Amino acid sequence: MFSLTEEQIAFIENDIKVRGITSPDLSIDLLDHICCVIENKLDGYRNFDTVYQETLLLFGEKGLKEIQDETNRLLTFKHYYSMNATMKISGYISSLMILSGAFFKFNHWPGASALLLVGVFLLTVLFLPLLFILKFKESAESNRSIALSSIAFVSSILFSVGIIFRIMHWPGAQFILIIGGVLLLLAYLPIYFISVYKNTTNKLNARATVILMIAGVGLFLTETGMSGIPRPTSDSFWRGVTESEDLLNFNIQENDKRYEKVAKQLSSDSSSRKSESILQLKNATDELMTYTKKMKAFLISKTEGISEAEAEKIDLDALRTAGGGDILPDLLFGEPSSPYSAKQLQNKIGSYKQVVETIAPSTDLNRLNTGNFMMYGKEVSWEQSNFDHLPIALIIFNIIRIELGISATESAALNQI
Repeated sequence: MFSLTEEQIAFIENDIKVRGITSPDLSIDLLDHICCVIENKLDGYRNFDTVYQETLLLFGEKGLKEIQDETNRLLTFKHYYSMNATMKISGYISSLMILSGAFFKFNHWPGASALLLVGVFLLTVLFLPLLFILKFKESAESNRSIALSSIAFVSSILFSVGIIFRIMHWPGAQFILIIGGVLLLLAYLPIYFISVYKNTTNKLNARATVILMIAGVGLFLTETGMSGIPRPTSDSFWRGVTESEDLLNFNIQENDKRYEKVAKQLSSDSSSRKSESILQLKNATDELMTYTKKMKAFLISKTEGISEAEAEKIDLDALRTAGGGDILPDLLFGEPSSPYSAKQLQNKIGSYKQVVETIAPSTDLNRLNTGNFMMYGKEVSWEQSNFDHLPIALIIFNIIRIELGISATESAALNQI
């Protein structure tokens, strides 16, 4: 085995530094390794320069610089591989949950919103941040455009957050999605075109990427703007909802005034049967109206993910895009333990009608009809017509209509007493 001279060793040491090896420890290790390889290969037929160039080829296309880069990555980014594994696992799980949630949503199965929410949450807080961090390190060390990765990350986060807002029916979802789409089209694509398209030899793939991205964002934003009830129809419907609520509040105030007026008239005769009837009517009405009020708050809190106290104060206009179709059937029909089911409300209305019939037999009770209805030539139950396969907005509207019937019946009974 041939031994290297001091001059040859010095040449290798200097060449290692020239090729980008800055770490002293790594430089020593590489020097020792290269010297051993060269000494094993040297013979009487090949010179030092030839063997040295062959040895350098053993380190790959990027040569010694790649080893330095990998060493720096491991030294400055110690959790690279664990983060890379976490990114992959979170990506697989989140994509699987999103696909499952979409399938559940399509089939109107319970749990769809939960699957979508958790899937998008994992995508937003784990996969995308880890992907950006890893890509940032790669971009920084391969001289790629960091701006491209940054814009892609921000727009992806905006899309994910916007989707979460849509799932939870929180305000601002459409605005967030539009900002994400505009950022992708007006910021990402120009940089992509300049930094990638002009420098790539495969123009077809780059061109197809741009076209598909523009078409995808356009279709997504179109679906975002067109989904749900058209705006004029929605405005008309919600005008009816708010007017019904205003009319309900007016009826309640008028009935309270009549109670006060009657109470003054009967103050001199506390044992009067009329006074007892009025008190019984008021108590029965208050009990039923309290139940319907709590029922609305309960259903809104479950579909919107807020407390019942917050649900009682919510602006009904905030429910324009609310759904809840995947959990409302269980709450209203499926769960026996549900405190506010359609059947319970029907029974309470029936009990209230009995009280009214006892107090004022001639009162018209048609406004509180809970019998079967004919819809499109088919007989359906009262519960189905008011609550089955309807979004939370329509269910709340139907409960308000029921409350209007209660207040109107109360007023009619007062006139009969």
